Amino acid sequence: MKKTILFLSLLSSVYFYSQDFSGINKILEKIEEKGKKIKDASNYELKSKKFVLVEDFEDHAERHVLELNADGTLTLIELIDDKSSGQSFSNIFTGDYIRKKNAVSVNANFLEGKKIAMPLVYNLYIMNAGDIWYLKDINTNKRWIENNNLIKKKK
Repeated sequence: MKKTILFLSLLSSVYFYSQDFSGINKILEKIEEKGKKIKDASNYELKSKKFVLVEDFEDHAERHVLELNADGTLTLIELIDDKSSGQSFSNIFTGDYIRKKNAVSVNANFLEGKKIAMPLVYNLYIMNAGDIWYLKDINTNKRWIENNNLIKKKK
């Protein structure tokens, strides 16, 4: 009798767990469908484009300008404005980038012509919202907006 009850409880638990897994599979399918709706940026040309990231902190403000050149190299200009003293500092990094479909890997390993021990590395994803193209940092979710979108057009 005990074996029969144990066997029936085992069968019923497998039946109920299989229903839960089918529900999880349905949820995963919905997530994958939403992921497929992300716009393919394979035709978007990155060469000779500039992207800007602006960050404001309590004691300073930072502006980063990322210029992607046609030959696979890049220039990253970092401008730091000290709020207390009013002074500005700049760093110019150079390096290269690699693009694979919507993903861009940035490696800035030279600071003003001298190789640095720890290069700046960004993993970015090309995104589009309306007519605005931007790069989204995969690790920090910061957005590098294309420079053309920051310039106000006079009508």
